[in-house]
Amino acid sequence: MFSPNSHSKLSTDDHTFIPASSTDKRCPCPALNTLANHGYIPRRGTNIAFTHLLYAVKTVYNLSFLLALLLTIAGFLTCATFSVNLPTPKESLTKSSWSWRRYHLRLSITWTLDLADLSARGWNKIAHDGSLVHASGIPSSAPDPVLLTALLNAAPHGLSLRGLAIIHAAKERALAQPLSAFHEQVALGECALGWLVMSNANGVIEAETIQEWFGEERLPEGWWDLRRPSRTVGLREARQSAEKVQSFAKGAGC
Repeated sequence: MFSPNSHSKLSTDDHTFIPASSTDKRCPCPALNTLANHGYIPRRGTNIAFTHLLYAVKTVYNLSFLLALLLTIAGFLTCATFSVNLPTPKESLTKSSWSWRRYHLRLSITWTLDLADLSARGWNKIAHDGSLVHASGIPSSAPDPVLLTALLNAAPHGLSLRGLAIIHAAKERALAQPLSAFHEQVALGECALGWLVMSNANGVIEAETIQEWFGEERLPEGWWDLRRPSRTVGLREARQSAEKVQSFAKGAGC
């Protein structure tokens, strides 16, 4: 299992890519599905603890602690299950007399997330229409082959941040109902983060990477040695990139 304290290259023997089975739970986010497919979070995509997801996102994608924390909090606040369990009191009987009811106060508090919970739709949920490779209007758990092919055809030489913004703008224009202000910010953030963690030294997400990460939901070949961001991606950088996506999208007529 992935160790939250590991910040160096992790053993590939423990994190072989295994595609999700029909019984595994997945969500509309390639970043999280990839973590599950490689075993950095539970491969079944269920009962994911807050700290487990936090450190997996932080370490695998080289995000700052603050950025990883904010992303994890957003997912858990909108979609996770919080429960408090108090065992039923027990009665015991001694040889000499009846004893008072004995309470075993072993309070159990859990806050866990299933990836499928992130597919829920609503004004206060993260899932939104106009995704790059996931279908609109339904709880999506896997890339749509038609949308993936369209994305690859639109970016045969890869995606720059501007190119990503132009595709985002086109998808928004095609929606029957515009995204809410909240979901628009979520979509902008997704574009920015996807570009920040997957673009090469020239600022382009290569076509092969689009197929691997968006399509197959796996880490690109050579991730730990060559492809993982060499510099930590922070909150300020993510915010600035999201603002650029918004600016490029407006210039494209969105």
